[in-house]
Amino acid sequence: MISIQFSEYGSPAGLYLAETPPQSLGPNQVRVAIEAAPLNPSDFLLIEGHYPFRPALPSPAGSEGVGRVVEVGSEVTSVALGERVLVLPAEQPGTWQEQVVADERLVVRVSLDSDPHQLATVGINAATAVLVLRYGRDLPEGTWIAQTAANSGLADFIRALAHKQGLRVLDVVRRADAAAALRETGSDAVVVSDEDYAANVAEALGDSKLPLVLDGVGGQAVNDLVPFMAKEANVVSYAFLSGSPVAVPPVPHIFKNLHVHGFWLNNWLDSATREEIETVYKQIDELIADGTLSTTIEAAYPLEEYEEAVRHARRPGRSGKIVFSPTGVGVSR
Repeated sequence: MISIQFSEYGSPAGLYLAETPPQSLGPNQVRVAIEAAPLNPSDFLLIEGHYPFRPALPSPAGSEGVGRVVEVGSEVTSVALGERVLVLPAEQPGTWQEQVVADERLVVRVSLDSDPHQLATVGINAATAVLVLRYGRDLPEGTWIAQTAANSGLADFIRALAHKQGLRVLDVVRRADAAAALRETGSDAVVVSDEDYAANVAEALGDSKLPLVLDGVGGQAVNDLVPFMAKEANVVSYAFLSGSPVAVPPVPHIFKNLHVHGFWLNNWLDSATREEIETVYKQIDELIADGTLSTTIEAAYPLEEYEEAVRHARRPGRSGKIVFSPTGVGVSR
């Protein structure tokens, strides 16, 4: 079996292609032939050693993907042979290979009719979007919310779901070219976190205040939004692209009674019931099928071209996701 692996923590340049024997299957496990798996920023954080856990080395890479069930353990009841499933993130990665063995609770049935490249990108990003937007579930139609890292794939999902809920989204990005691209797609309002950030936020929001800020950057991008936050506003931090912590000054934090939350999908997967997990992913599957949620796929690579795929995924200014396609379906670049 072809597998992309790493044997030490550090640069993704240390990834290599290995031929490995099939992993044995436990009674509550499922073997999945991977159709597509994205290259996510979180994958590189794990490889670099910056994640909360470190799998034993050598280890296959890849945190999520989609594929067909080719073998089930003796006690598996929720999925069957031939079904298409999402492989959800676990402490043992392994979707950047031809097959992966996963615990039953971390595989969820999805449609056979949808594009596997689209499905491959939703296990983490779409579920995160659905769950962080629960902090705004009771907001009235027309309310403004804000999100940083607004040119990311996750931000696309947040924007689409927020619009479906009737909310308006202030998109915050770090580069002028990213802002221009978002304006072309019909974003409600886009601002760049530069020297004119505060003035441009004020112009976009008018008299409105933000009850919800969804943050994938941290640092000054959030701090500069604090004057525009409503009392009791929620700040939900799900990533830290700047490498800096969420910065909320103590005076407004206290006197506006601001609420700062961390969100990591793995924690939800650890605590949610099987029924809740299936409900969330059934909703996502339906949103993919009806076109509400979609991801721009910039390129798909076979596993053998992993070095070029990694370089492409880490290239600044990409316009879409990079995925592996171990079966060769939809390979393009």
